[in-house]
Amino acid sequence: MSSSTSPSQGSPAPRLSITSPADILAYVPHALGFVPRESLVVLTTAARRLGATLRVDLPDEQTDALSFARGVLGFVQGDTGADGTLVIVYTQRAWPRRAFPPFHDIVLRLDAVLTAAGMPVRAGWLASDSVWRDYFCADEQCCPWPGNPLDSVVHSVLNAELVFGGSSFERSAPEAALRGAPALSGTGTNLPETVRIMVEDARERYAASCRGQWQSPVQFEATSNVWDAVVDGPPLELETEAGLAGYLLASIESRTVRDFLLVSACLGSPAALAGCGAWALQGREDADEGLTGVVPVDTLRAVTGSGMPAAGASPLGPESGCGAAMVCADVLAGRYGGPIAWARVDAMSALLARLAEVSSGQARASALTMSAWFEYARGRGSRATVFLEAADAAVPGYRLARLLHELVRRGGLPAWARSRATAWTAGEGASGTTRD
Repeated sequence: MSSSTSPSQGSPAPRLSITSPADILAYVPHALGFVPRESLVVLTTAARRLGATLRVDLPDEQTDALSFARGVLGFVQGDTGADGTLVIVYTQRAWPRRAFPPFHDIVLRLDAVLTAAGMPVRAGWLASDSVWRDYFCADEQCCPWPGNPLDSVVHSVLNAELVFGGSSFERSAPEAALRGAPALSGTGTNLPETVRIMVEDARERYAASCRGQWQSPVQFEATSNVWDAVVDGPPLELETEAGLAGYLLASIESRTVRDFLLVSACLGSPAALAGCGAWALQGREDADEGLTGVVPVDTLRAVTGSGMPAAGASPLGPESGCGAAMVCADVLAGRYGGPIAWARVDAMSALLARLAEVSSGQARASALTMSAWFEYARGRGSRATVFLEAADAAVPGYRLARLLHELVRRGGLPAWARSRATAWTAGEGASGTTRD
């Protein structure tokens, strides 16, 4: 069996050779970025190639097996080319000798549902912290009890190939999220306190100068232009661009700007301005008279070539309207089924991680919740939960964090993540579409 990693644009997809169950078990943590715990992992297959990787929490004893199985099917059926599946149960529950394996009823029901959908379970395994074994084999001649040591996974050929290629993973989802965003710990990355003070001073200054104006059409597009310049430019240098960082943090304290930026990352600013710009016009028909947008002029590179609108000019073109506004609403609600600008989403996520390092209060809660939404957009609910918990610690009860947390808890997945054609794919060394 083989699998293709997600290559850089324009390059051929490197192949990974998978020849044994140990290779499959070695592959999963690399695909997810962390070791699953009390989880069911489903991998789709097509013509002896791996496709999407799905991780869901194992159900409790009160969960209806059929409803659970149908929910899993709803996640994996977006891989329309799949002709089979593999399942792995990660659990610390005991598997007594000559007894059914843990979650036996759940897996059998899942097999029946997937078979009816044309994706039968072709093989399965159970993995604990110490051993792994074939889930469906009761013959101790070929599948000795209590199982195979995990060393056979660590020392598999595929694991060595992935590690040699630069892939790695963490012991848990929180550790994986922390690696990508050190500010989640609340301690940041050892930036000098003077930098934090300068950023906070700038945030307060811009929050005061733009108070009541963030939704002004001129200010709205001015803010969009600044974010575009930073997202599309070199990495933000907090030590030398404290004023710019403060401006960005002040802007996302506006709920309208925050929600607009989520859509802008996914669709691009022109499309987002066409639809979401209508939000900025509500009750602001004459608010722009004589105004120019406030921008961080102390950081010139942020506005170079940004095309600032003239005083009184409307940034909203003739393409604005109800249709475009509905698209924006569908993106925020996860109902949009079209393509997502994943490179832009990744760049925005990296920027928000930097901003979270030097923020506190509502600005930090907003940055972390936006990061959580992007993890939700990628189909990575486990990591989204980690960001949401950090956002709640910054501002207990932060509204968007609370709503998104409930959506993730219920197993919600955006429409674009259900299709292999539009879903986010993992980077080099962790192949395929991943959903957790």
